[in-house]
Amino acid sequence: MTFLRRLQISFCLLLVLCLLGTQARPAQAVVHRPILPEEVDYVAMGDSITAGWGAPAINGSRLNGFAAQLHRQLLTRGPAELHNLGVPGLTSGQFLFLLDHWPEASDVIKHADLITLSLGGNDIIWTDYKAPGDEAKMREALSKYEANIEAILGKIRNQNATARLFVLEVYNPFSPDDSRHQALSEYIQWANESIAMAANTHEATVVPTASLFLDHEKEYVNLANDDIHPNVAGHTRIAEQISHVLFGHFNKMVVQQDMKPTLLWNGKPQKLKTPMLVENGTVYVASDQVASLHKGMLKKWWFRVGLWWMQVNGKKVKLPSPVLLIDGHPYLPLRSVSQALGAKVYWIEDSQTISVMTKKE
Repeated sequence: MTFLRRLQISFCLLLVLCLLGTQARPAQAVVHRPILPEEVDYVAMGDSITAGWGAPAINGSRLNGFAAQLHRQLLTRGPAELHNLGVPGLTSGQFLFLLDHWPEASDVIKHADLITLSLGGNDIIWTDYKAPGDEAKMREALSKYEANIEAILGKIRNQNATARLFVLEVYNPFSPDDSRHQALSEYIQWANESIAMAANTHEATVVPTASLFLDHEKEYVNLANDDIHPNVAGHTRIAEQISHVLFGHFNKMVVQQDMKPTLLWNGKPQKLKTPMLVENGTVYVASDQVASLHKGMLKKWWFRVGLWWMQVNGKKVKLPSPVLLIDGHPYLPLRSVSQALGAKVYWIEDSQTISVMTKKE
């Protein structure tokens, strides 16, 4: 792919993700659900915002994403377990499909005391990417989103009628004096009105991200790095809002950045075409590079985005985190694949290094 093509795609994604915004609107009234127990099971679901994107990876995890920050708030009051099911790139249609084909998600949803959901920005992003400037296509996509978000909250409530459920609005990353803000505001407002209606029907609380970020775009959005995800301050603001609803207070606990992960393959540094990612404490590598690393050992495999298992050489392998979709490419947990093929895998915390040994020493 040429540099110009990458630039065009980046600009397109940036322009569309503005679709992650909306006009400022009054926050939905707080839903009065049961008080959280002393030991909390927290399930965070949705797209890249739930996964913590926009906040730099620290010690192999997005420790300053809003879900991780909210988890730390829970830990100040007792034991709490976080199940982060954020999958970057998911649309509402894809997420709706996964809810029916994702037994691991269903299991944790059933036992959750607290659930958060961020979803909608990618519906707008991919529609604009596939049909730039086509207003009819965008309206069709938003109509589908309205039906999807209603169905998604309904499925969540069918599995768990009592958990505290929070749904994040999509936000506009551009300030009101930017022409791009106004161009996107109608579409984003439609998406957020759909969220409000579905939340009202299914006893969920809307997190008013749009109004929280309005006039604070330069403060809360990662635009300085050509990224429309929330920065650390933005993720903190989201966590703070939810914490205030739950507990009436918020203790700011932002973790400082550290090193990036590196790969040793049979004792030698391995340079990859695309960098490794570490999400939820799991090292991910693009699937094509995983196949290249294991050339000669890997005969066949099968996997699907969102699943917590895959097949390697005909053997079912359980994964510690789901298969991810990033920039249109699937990413796989490296340790699980390597161990299934007989390799030994070691993680060195201090240097953020993963070492894979496929040969006997």
